[in-house]
Amino acid sequence: MKRITILLVVTALLAVPAGALSVKKKSIKRIANPTTTNVAAPTVYQQAVKAYENDDFSTAARLINQHLEKNPNHADGWAYKAAIYSENDNPHEALKAIDMARQCRIDQNKTEFLNWIYFTRSTINLQLSDTVNAIEDLNMALRYDPTDVDSYFRRGNLFKRMRRFDEALVDYGMMVQYDPKEIEGYLGIGTVSGSLKDRKASIKAFSKAIELDPNNAEPYALRAVEYYNDNNFKNAAKDIINSLERESDNARALWLLEYIKEDIKEYEDVAKEVTKVFNDKAKKSKDPSWLDLLK
Repeated sequence: MKRITILLVVTALLAVPAGALSVKKKSIKRIANPTTTNVAAPTVYQQAVKAYENDDFSTAARLINQHLEKNPNHADGWAYKAAIYSENDNPHEALKAIDMARQCRIDQNKTEFLNWIYFTRSTINLQLSDTVNAIEDLNMALRYDPTDVDSYFRRGNLFKRMRRFDEALVDYGMMVQYDPKEIEGYLGIGTVSGSLKDRKASIKAFSKAIELDPNNAEPYALRAVEYYNDNNFKNAAKDIINSLERESDNARALWLLEYIKEDIKEYEDVAKEVTKVFNDKAKKSKDPSWLDLLK
């Protein structure tokens, strides 16, 4: 019988920019309370920040350059300039600007700002395909804010892509430790546990994600894969239905359904079990089209 490993699903997830495991915020995080770093923020700087927050990057760039001409040692200004360059897909200039920010005098008690600088630098290094330095940046970001779930999430995703599953599992675990409602953390735990062939932990994590967001199709599709790998075709079929009810074109659910349809042709017990699930659904919903999915 054909068998799927969760690694295939992980690969599919990583190839899709949008979805359950994508970064919650924009690639550059927005700092809540920017520090003035011993420089009184002039009106032009405030305008630059506002333009940046409104995604008006051309205006933000013009204003931040004006500000830096008069305040060349303002770390915030250089950090925002780096963020603007990064948003405009100019990572080389962004890296120069963020390193200028790091060279400025920064109060080490401004941990939120320092966390933001290193998270931003990790974004820039990822744009430059420099995974090693991106991870080092995230290490520093977490040094300044050990509770930053976004840094754990990004580093966990990088570890997962590098197949450093044990380290990824730790980072996803830290996410849900600091924020038990972080669905991305449970999805990360589920996919990595599946890669480590710990199906019990994987199913438990996906079930928690479903509990937190029962209308999200993705955790059902991912849990269906684990049930399938565990020869639990009944629950796999139920989760395929659950996923497709919420998102009729869910790629993962439809992809797994094709594997099950092949098994139905070859194995009588699988055909009997899966067909019953879809037949029950068709009767209960009074929608015979559910049975058409098995054709």
